[in-house]
Amino acid sequence: MLGLARYAMKSPLHTGVLAALFAATPLLYFVSAALVALTTLRHGITYGTRILLMAMAGGLVSWYLSGVPLSLLVLVLVTLLAELLKATQSWARTLILGSVIGLVLAFVVQKLFGTQFDSILDGIQQVFIVDGAETVEWQLLELTRDWIGYIIISTQLAEALFSLLLARYWQAGLYNPGGLASEMRVLRFTKQEVAFLVAAVLLSVLYLPGAVMLFGIPLIFAGMAITHGIVKKLGLGGQWLVALYIGSVLFIQFILPLLVLVVITDSIIDLKSRIPERTKSDNE
Repeated sequence: MLGLARYAMKSPLHTGVLAALFAATPLLYFVSAALVALTTLRHGITYGTRILLMAMAGGLVSWYLSGVPLSLLVLVLVTLLAELLKATQSWARTLILGSVIGLVLAFVVQKLFGTQFDSILDGIQQVFIVDGAETVEWQLLELTRDWIGYIIISTQLAEALFSLLLARYWQAGLYNPGGLASEMRVLRFTKQEVAFLVAAVLLSVLYLPGAVMLFGIPLIFAGMAITHGIVKKLGLGGQWLVALYIGSVLFIQFILPLLVLVVITDSIIDLKSRIPERTKSDNE
């Protein structure tokens, strides 16, 4: 993957063409988003916007072929996030501001496309009517009717952050070896930032359930980064991280609250700094 980034950054033409091609490929548009983000991180928003426009041309092709414009949303989101990260040099601020941008975008999407979402949902719900009775699946879908736009944007925000992370990995590999690892080690929310995110999640649960994940994503992202740092300081093997990711999928209802608790604890007592770093000899 680093070789792809190296080739893409040879010239704007290389970057733009590759970004357009990947954007036109339904399951690979995250690579296009990462290329746009890499350009923005390296050269700024003006340069990045040029590549964004070329990538969006490919995204329009994908939209025409699949009928789904999700790649366009990710491309726009990742460009904004990349510029935020370049301007602030802070993953914590970028994550929080990304959630706020996502909230505004989700509100607009829900208002503009609510009728279309209802039509699509009505069609899907028909599959879950058995002998004239509404199944559990039908009822679950009905609960999401007013929040589909928020759910979609939450998913796109997560994909945009993944693409941004990939872009930062490429940038570190090409121009600043070890830079991403250093950033992840110092990623930490302040008490005020954690209080804002937790309050936003709780208020969302009460008044705007669809926005819960929008404000939960920064906490989960930071929790993963902190866990990576703890595993490294303790000198544990990569199998612990593999177990974490598998557990996050299989036992999401338990792992996610634990990650949030880790972030809250870290903001209060700086958890990573209190853990002594173990060397290889300590583990032998």
